[in-house]
Amino acid sequence: MNKASLLIITGLVVGGLATTLWADSDDDKYEHGFFARLFDREHESREASYLNNPQYSLYKTECGDCHMAYPPNMLPKPSWQAMMASLENHFGDNAELDQESAAAISAFLETNSAGPKQGEYSRKVWRSTQEVAQPGRITDTGYFRAKHHEIRPNMVLNNPDIGSFSRCDACHSSAEQGDFEEDDVRIPGYGRWDD
Repeated sequence: MNKASLLIITGLVVGGLATTLWADSDDDKYEHGFFARLFDREHESREASYLNNPQYSLYKTECGDCHMAYPPNMLPKPSWQAMMASLENHFGDNAELDQESAAAISAFLETNSAGPKQGEYSRKVWRSTQEVAQPGRITDTGYFRAKHHEIRPNMVLNNPDIGSFSRCDACHSSAEQGDFEEDDVRIPGYGRWDD
């Protein structure tokens, strides 16, 4: 390796470290820092590892029969616990399960819930819930609201192909697999979303 190449590589690494170390917040380190893309795939695979969990198929069958099987890292553990404890009135419907299925799904959701050590996305969701009352819905999390603040409500609520912000899979085709890549957002009737 010649001296010029070594200087360029050293400059990129030092510049990247400086951006990462002196970013305004932890979120900036990964969203805008030099190593964002490098770490992206690692975090994605770690956070979507629940897809390989045998309990996921039970969760997908029981819960995904009525709505999208939401990735468990979209809510913190206390929110999942409260939701599973009140299935007799699950957003106006009775979604009660047999005791064994309920216990297995609860364990799955709690183990894979948003938390400070579960991966970058999970950490961001978890952190957005720490200063407010326990969210009862994914759409109540600060993280969800921050990511959707530019979407005009009528684009979703008055849209016959969506109808609710809880219909993640209407705009995010790989939502059930935990993939919410902003470049892939397509809002029915509006096309690709670019903020």
